[in-house]
Amino acid sequence: MARIAAIVLTYNEECHIRDCLESLTWCDEVWIVDSDSTDGTLDICRRFTQNIVRHPFVSFYDSRNWALNNLPIHAEWILFVDSDERITPELQKEMIETISKQPAPVDGYYIPCKQYFWGQWLKHGEAWPAYVLRLFKKRKACFLNHHEVHEYVKLHGRIGFLQNPLIHISRSSMSETLAKLNLYTAMDATRMYQTGEGLYPPKFDDSMRNRILKRLFDCLPFKPQVRFVWDYIILQGFRDGYIGYKWASIQALYVSTAYFKVWELRKGIVKPEDLSGYVKRERSEIERTRNIVPEQTKAVS
Repeated sequence: MARIAAIVLTYNEECHIRDCLESLTWCDEVWIVDSDSTDGTLDICRRFTQNIVRHPFVSFYDSRNWALNNLPIHAEWILFVDSDERITPELQKEMIETISKQPAPVDGYYIPCKQYFWGQWLKHGEAWPAYVLRLFKKRKACFLNHHEVHEYVKLHGRIGFLQNPLIHISRSSMSETLAKLNLYTAMDATRMYQTGEGLYPPKFDDSMRNRILKRLFDCLPFKPQVRFVWDYIILQGFRDGYIGYKWASIQALYVSTAYFKVWELRKGIVKPEDLSGYVKRERSEIERTRNIVPEQTKAVS
């Protein structure tokens, strides 16, 4: 039977990490890559695994690639799980059965992400089904830095799709939402300033349709309004009610904030090194604004 090693990146995740690790007890190996947590995260992690290593945070793709290249993993398959995500029993069973009995040489699998936003499952808009490439063979993939945030995998091989979803606990409060927005837009703005790319650069596995849409988006004025209409109207996010409206509004605010920060960089109002220091400070602010407790997260899994 094929073996699976789970990798979890952590930084002050005591409000999420217990439920995450409880959903991974079936894995052959569980590895924690921690970026200097100062809360009770590591105390909780030690109850589940002794495979805990420290790696200073530079970027998400850097931490994931470091884990792939440096951890002494024995399993054939790698499963990346974030601390605010959960593997359901149904997904666990499907993964084990699929990689053990696959009829074709598939090297990695996309998993649908079931996103809970303020406790509600988003069933429409761009949030569902949002496929993520998280399960792949060792030495068959690497993470690319076209996105500092929501980095993506380049797989050297054949890709398959799983049916059962991964649970993602997206947000717990507006304070946490805005703190994450500030952090992620700072990282994206720095990338855009340094590379000249747009907010949504084409990925290697994008369809021709998605490539055209992304290039068209780069040329359009009123990008935040376009982003809102796309998510809320065209993709029918309005069917999720008030939470669907808030989701689409926050996506539009993200676009507006990221491009305004790029404008500040280009005008010299803010320097790239200033944003780098801000990113470090803002990670602590996210920790302070979190208020999800384990009992709440279990209710949606």
